[in-house]
Amino acid sequence: MKYSRLSWQGLFVVLLASAWLSGCSGPREADYRFEVTFPAGTGGILVPVTVELPPGFADTAGAWEVLPRQGKTEESVYAQIIPVTPENPVLRAIFLWDPQTTGEPSVRQFILHRSPKPVMPAFSFEDTDSTHLAVLQEGKPVLAYTYGMYLKEGVPEDRRRSCYLSPVYGLDGELLSDDFPVDHFHHRGIFWAWPQVFIGGDSLSLWDIYRINQRFERWTVRQTGPVFARLEVENGWYAGEKKVAAETLKLTVYKAGKSGRALDVSLSWQALEEPIKIIGSSAEQKGYGGFSFRFAPFEGPVITTSSGTQAEDTNLLPFPWADLSARFNGTNDVSGAAIFENESNSGFPNGWTLRHYGFLGVAWPGLEPFTFQPGEPVETVYRVWLHRGNVADGKVKEAYEAFSEPAQGRLLNF
Repeated sequence: MKYSRLSWQGLFVVLLASAWLSGCSGPREADYRFEVTFPAGTGGILVPVTVELPPGFADTAGAWEVLPRQGKTEESVYAQIIPVTPENPVLRAIFLWDPQTTGEPSVRQFILHRSPKPVMPAFSFEDTDSTHLAVLQEGKPVLAYTYGMYLKEGVPEDRRRSCYLSPVYGLDGELLSDDFPVDHFHHRGIFWAWPQVFIGGDSLSLWDIYRINQRFERWTVRQTGPVFARLEVENGWYAGEKKVAAETLKLTVYKAGKSGRALDVSLSWQALEEPIKIIGSSAEQKGYGGFSFRFAPFEGPVITTSSGTQAEDTNLLPFPWADLSARFNGTNDVSGAAIFENESNSGFPNGWTLRHYGFLGVAWPGLEPFTFQPGEPVETVYRVWLHRGNVADGKVKEAYEAFSEPAQGRLLNF
């Protein structure tokens, strides 16, 4: 069969147009297609989704967007890339999505592609007084990490401390955390400490800051972007001037949605020269000590757990999560915060210390001693959910489901 020159030119134009149209309607060569399974009951909240990127992915500084494969351009959201580090050898993209699932899990396909426009980070850091590093979203404070040795005016010198989160704010700017409350000077925002610490024959207390304290040493990660702010911190436990343990904090602060904001907290400890034993308080067998949240003054507190409303203060009853909701700052608006415990934590589900004066605490290890051994790091993982409204309006149960079954993306074209 013979073709004229005009026919060949026409065929070339058709093929070129076809390729162009294909590129407009589907994923381009540089796009990454993936699918995500969202757990049931997670509708109405922004769920963090993690996608492991393929080997050779190198554009960690560019702006990336995520678009539903069958969706519209206006539905796109930004993704943020976590660079490779010695502890995280795989590149990951993280974005936030409301899956709108109710009774059944849902599977959706997405496209990750390079955004043609640069994107400004939603978050920023501000060192306010050489003591607190504030995390801000679009200029509004979310929380601060107290890294300097801080003492409130009028409080005894032996209450000076560092290495905790305070102040912590709700979604509408209300102050949720307390520091140096007059009934318990040693309570400090979101903190982690134990009343009984034993090193050799010495008895010390991180809870009461007696003969041992936590000290900031250095920042290892300070990252901002369109999806989250990330801090990684190295601290030390010091008995006098001797460092006895290494402590690492990894904190991720996500963008707020309509109902809430997630704070992911990972803590690890490692004894240095000799074993360190920790125990909760043995006074009246209360067992308190561990990851804790002391709330700011409020009215009308309601404490809710996975088992329902807790009308009384309790000690050591096990739950996977607990929430305190109330009216803060003298307003009529209800808000609150919940703590979720990861199933990988030692002793899960651990007992709790629940107090209607304004305290939630995961009582790990409770009354059974736990020992940190030299050379053997121990990690615990939590999510704090800051929310508007009560436990239902703040979608605490939905947020816990998203935490307990993390949404993971699976690449389809690699």
